[in-house]
Amino acid sequence: MLERDKQATSSRWCVVRTQIMPAIKKSLPIEKGISVFCYEHTKEGWYVRQWNKAERRYRIKRIDGANTETEALANFYKALATFEESTQRVLRKVSDSSTIAELVEEFKRVEEERVAAGLKDERARFRRTSSLNRMLEYLAAKEIVYPTQIDGMTWEDYPVFRKEVMKNTRKTELKDIGTFCRLFLVPRGYLTNEIAMSRNFIPRITIGDDELDANPAITPSDYKIINKYLRTTFCQQATTYQGEYTRRMFATFVHLLKNSGCRPSELLAVRRKDVEITNPKRWSETKQKWEDDYKLRIHIRKSKTGKKRDVLCRSNAGSNLLEFLKFQRGWLNANNFTFTIKDESLVFGNPKEHFDKTLCYRRFDEYWNEVRHGVNNQIEGNRFSERPYTLYSLRSTFVKDCITAGLDVYLVARLCGNSVEVIQKHYDRHDVLKRAEE
Repeated sequence: MLERDKQATSSRWCVVRTQIMPAIKKSLPIEKGISVFCYEHTKEGWYVRQWNKAERRYRIKRIDGANTETEALANFYKALATFEESTQRVLRKVSDSSTIAELVEEFKRVEEERVAAGLKDERARFRRTSSLNRMLEYLAAKEIVYPTQIDGMTWEDYPVFRKEVMKNTRKTELKDIGTFCRLFLVPRGYLTNEIAMSRNFIPRITIGDDELDANPAITPSDYKIINKYLRTTFCQQATTYQGEYTRRMFATFVHLLKNSGCRPSELLAVRRKDVEITNPKRWSETKQKWEDDYKLRIHIRKSKTGKKRDVLCRSNAGSNLLEFLKFQRGWLNANNFTFTIKDESLVFGNPKEHFDKTLCYRRFDEYWNEVRHGVNNQIEGNRFSERPYTLYSLRSTFVKDCITAGLDVYLVARLCGNSVEVIQKHYDRHDVLKRAEE
């Protein structure tokens, strides 16, 4: 797998290798493509190098026993002979019969292997797969079947072809198409670098500030309707014991997204050891007694920005999660699951996989669409946006709730794992009338 990745990016990184190599102090040309040299610093002795056209890089070997220029010129041929003895990587020969659809399937298999190796996020793989499926629809409409038919103007009409979706979606799809062409087709010889790297190969889509409302925050009244639907009708619609579990899990997942501000992919990666629930108790004036007041803290290890962070959840997220974990234990016992839940077990894992893996992200999207359609006639929507609510709207809701409650934007940015600028530009759409007194 790693060797294949190296092959796929060899041409792209050959320039970088040249740039980061130690400086050469002296080089003595022997014949075309062959020279003897020594380094300025870091490495002692003399070396011989030969340009390998098949690999598009130099092959370098230290000359044994050569400490001077004379000794290097007298003994370089021994080191040079080892290049012929060692196996050289030859670039794959392109088959003219390979269609773009076949190459997309091969690319998908590579992406799946990268996910299995922990080198790529499942959500990112699913998004890129969807983009390439749309790409194939576009190419079918243009009657383009083979990669040799792709030229510098092939994608010019794509933004118009996908006009029914948001600009952000079209921009993301074009980015994924560019990745497929430049990092998969080009290194394998199916597309020339001149075409793929031409200035207007991938059309540019400009997005204004007024169009950054793809995930509008859910209003309090709408969320109350959604939450009630999730806990009653949605969970009651389960027809199998598996559906009973996944629907209850999804209801808890949505509630925790709304009260943690996590990205869906971040929450799916949370393990038991990353969750801390405390109960400091609180005094009830009406009941005149101490009551449970569960507080939930989540440690996010895998984030989009690569930074780890702690999230303090709002509202009754702690008690809600405890209810789900209690249901989880009862469900496992009732359905004869005997494996042991460990600290490494995923909180929202798939019981069939012993909580080592989650459900496919597509399932969560399908459940959200089912909920949205179920309450479509009851909710009003966000008056600042014409867009429908999405799973990411729960993250926007968290930001809006925090800012409306008076938390400073720096603290909100730290909780969400973003910069202040990103929070203000993409997420802060709260109603200032809610803070009229200030």
